[in-house]
Amino acid sequence: MDVTATSTAIAPISGDSVKLRVRMRGYSTVLLRDAVEQIRAVADATGVEFKGPVMLPTRRKIFCVLRSPHVDKDAREHFEVRTHHRLVDLKNLSSQAVEAMMQWVPPPGLEVECSVVAA
Repeated sequence: MDVTATSTAIAPISGDSVKLRVRMRGYSTVLLRDAVEQIRAVADATGVEFKGPVMLPTRRKIFCVLRSPHVDKDAREHFEVRTHHRLVDLKNLSSQAVEAMMQWVPPPGLEVECSVVAA
């Protein structure tokens, strides 16, 4: 019994069939707005189609802390941390656009994920 290997042909990826998806997370909406404007400037300079920003749901994390270390269990304070999310898509990619996005430095305080997605 002989086993023949089947190879799947990988089609070349063109700029029309893929898009660059940029997900950003941060505590400040001002930083997110600035980052979106910087990405929009890169897209305008390289001739890439810009879609977004899509405002994804804000995550709230609430911490409950006792005011006094020894007594008064009823006296509590609540603190919350809000994490804002934004999504931006860049379509009709060119090599200049990918290179410009690789050189782009996001503002400090933001977490940025870039992924290539089939359109």
